[in-house]
Amino acid sequence: MKNLTTRYLMACAAIGAATGVLLIPAFFVSFAISATVPLAYAAMAGVWFLGPVVALAVLRRPGAAVLTMFLAGIINVATPAGPSAILTNLMVGAALELGFLITLYRVWRPWLFFLTGALFQVYYAISAYAYFNIDDMTTAAQAGFFVLLFGSTTVFIQIGLVIARRLMAAGVGRGVAPVPATR
Repeated sequence: MKNLTTRYLMACAAIGAATGVLLIPAFFVSFAISATVPLAYAAMAGVWFLGPVVALAVLRRPGAAVLTMFLAGIINVATPAGPSAILTNLMVGAALELGFLITLYRVWRPWLFFLTGALFQVYYAISAYAYFNIDDMTTAAQAGFFVLLFGSTTVFIQIGLVIARRLMAAGVGRGVAPVPATR
């Protein structure tokens, strides 16, 4: 229970609120284009990684991504996703946490963010294959979908890591995050 300090909870709440506000237009756009323009959807899908990446990179504590995305999901209930926004956000937060859980939260290197994000997108692409009618796409469109999906994830994880570095340089996370590891 040492991780559940007031500072930790407030930091997760602040990152979660910012993420929730950012994702409001993303949910509206994704609902409007996912069925009709899946390539555009794939290009924006990585935006869901911003919040959990920032939370984990700044706070470096178990549960930061899940708690942050739960709070963001509550804000996103007002979108076309409705209550399923909570589940969607939790799914992304939990998926990103898995890579760090496997390392027992001892490895905080950028490559782990990218690897975990890519593995989640493999799972997501397989599970969403039928929804996006990927079989009905041309080979070029199929390749484009996957390139855009993974490219979007990579870009937004990188943006999240840049934001996290700037927040840490500004002192956000001081007193919450442990001393940076040398790995």
